[in-house]
Amino acid sequence: MTQTDDEQTARLLAAALDHDRFSHPGYLPWLYRANPRGEAIEENVDEAGRRIAHYAVLPTAFRSAAGTGRFIFSTNVATDPTVRRGGLFREMAEKVYAAAAAWGAPGMVGVGNDQSTVVVVDRFGLKNLWPLPVHVCVPGAPARGVVSHHVDATLLDSDDFARWTHDLDWVPVREWTQSWDTDFARWRLARPDGGYTLHVADEALAVSVREKGPLGIPAAVLLKVWPRPGASLPVRANRFVTAACRAHRAPVCVYAGFNAHVRVVGVPAPRRLLPSPLNLVFKGLDESVAPAASFRVDTWEFLDMDAY
Repeated sequence: MTQTDDEQTARLLAAALDHDRFSHPGYLPWLYRANPRGEAIEENVDEAGRRIAHYAVLPTAFRSAAGTGRFIFSTNVATDPTVRRGGLFREMAEKVYAAAAAWGAPGMVGVGNDQSTVVVVDRFGLKNLWPLPVHVCVPGAPARGVVSHHVDATLLDSDDFARWTHDLDWVPVREWTQSWDTDFARWRLARPDGGYTLHVADEALAVSVREKGPLGIPAAVLLKVWPRPGASLPVRANRFVTAACRAHRAPVCVYAGFNAHVRVVGVPAPRRLLPSPLNLVFKGLDESVAPAASFRVDTWEFLDMDAY
């Protein structure tokens, strides 16, 4: 039986990146085809009927003080480690960057570990914006007023979800941040086997997931906090940390990234102890709109990328 394009790509990604998510048959169709902001821009290299290289970026929208417009998130990159053809990534990257610029995106953000960051900065002209901080938080503040919901198709299609996610972009921005609306949030939370929990309170929405930590000890992971219209800023995340730990029966909560309008209190995790420290990187595609020298991001959290 001949494999489809997505199946070929999933096989390569699972072998090269060793992530379980690529083995789910619905994952790539969801990630690459169902995004309401457009299908993925892909480049593939096949040899002898086998996929040996792949690069994909996702259309999205970013906003700044000047308004909201098209943007790109760089996602999966892989080359078959058994193939000794040099220059495959450069060949694919040049085509992807050109297609992204032609689509109308002034820039592209991505996340990489320390090793891949060195490569894309030195060889492909991306800018390392800064390391993503990680904080370990413990439940403390009572979770009064926070109601937790398991995320499933029924919840995502409900009137409640539409009401809760109304006007997610109401908070002001000074620099750049990913734009969120109901359709984009619904798609993002529909990831197959996502296992998400949505925490709802008057002042904010938050999303969490359960992760197996060191020695098998579970941890809650706080993926995103959206202040709701009318909230007093910055929103304190303490109650959502407690709610996430309670929902996932975990003693601690992990938060990675930063949010200009949310205060997360926790102990900074030393980078040397992280299994894969991450960096936020940027590629300018239109210097007149998003100049690399001054590009900054206000808010970037786990749900803004594809780690979970």
